Amino acid sequence: MTDDTDKTGHTDDDASLAKLLKLAGERPEIPLSIESRVYNRVQQEWRDSSAQATGDKAYDEVHRSWRKSARRKNLLRWLVPVGVAATAVIAVFVSTQPEVLPPPVAATVSRIIDAGQLDARYSKGSQIRVGESVSTAAGEGLSLLLARGESLRIDENTALRIDGVDQFTLLSGRVYADTGLYVYREGGLVIDTMLGTVTDVGTQFSVEATDGVLDVAVREGRVDIRNETETYAARMGERLTLRSGQGAETGRLDAHDDYWSWVAELAPTFDISNRSLLDFLKWAARETGRELQFDSDETRMQAMGLVFPDSVSIEGLTPDEALASILSTTAVHYRIESDKVFIEKR
Repeated sequence: MTDDTDKTGHTDDDASLAKLLKLAGERPEIPLSIESRVYNRVQQEWRDSSAQATGDKAYDEVHRSWRKSARRKNLLRWLVPVGVAATAVIAVFVSTQPEVLPPPVAATVSRIIDAGQLDARYSKGSQIRVGESVSTAAGEGLSLLLARGESLRIDENTALRIDGVDQFTLLSGRVYADTGLYVYREGGLVIDTMLGTVTDVGTQFSVEATDGVLDVAVREGRVDIRNETETYAARMGERLTLRSGQGAETGRLDAHDDYWSWVAELAPTFDISNRSLLDFLKWAARETGRELQFDSDETRMQAMGLVFPDSVSIEGLTPDEALASILSTTAVHYRIESDKVFIEKR
């Protein structure tokens, strides 16, 4: 018969039990109530076996039984709850893992000027998500409708990264932002460049980044420009230029200057159906940087009362082209004088 007891008096079972107890970690003392019940049971076993074993031999047998029973009780006390807890943790972990969702949509494409491969990447209505980058080549341009309602237009030869629904990094090239008159927002658009950060304060403005130069032009409203050492403010009609290692230069730029001509070409199409002539004229004046004036209150009321049916569209036309096309079908005509567009009765 094989004896599992080694020279120290421990069995293989005892060694395995010791390893398990070590893995279970530190344990508190066994409660007296449990210890008492276990000890009483061992005492009963001792009494039952006393008829067959006497003296020290009987005591040693009972003592070993007591130690083994106590250790197993302690092990069960901890291994069972640990196992249950581990199962619960795994179940909670699996059930609470969030569904992997794509980044939020930051913009949709509203207009494309294509002289290359831009049409192969985008179409009107294409979604652009946070984390994506947009680039244009020579002769290309892209107009985006941002998630909060602003218009962002990307000129040719431009690289732009979408960092958030209201935050962008202009790597190179030029962009134009129109935050709109009636767009509800919390905080302005932020455009980061190598030479500084541009933040709008409700406005129309352009940002251009070239080698060592940051150029910011404000058509309406105000923007703040901040670099590592200074903070600047540029207001309507101002153009601020920052050069690496130099101070800021400020100049003047009219809202209807030819500088803005590329912006008009990328203007998102105005949905004229079921809108009044007055609404359309306000849009055209804003997009061309001109002040809208009427020859009389009667003409203004006439423009307010004329509503276009669903069949009318100015899709694909620039603001100037749309102005000429639409007014040719109405009882009013227009003339442009410098920074004003006059609406008159025929």
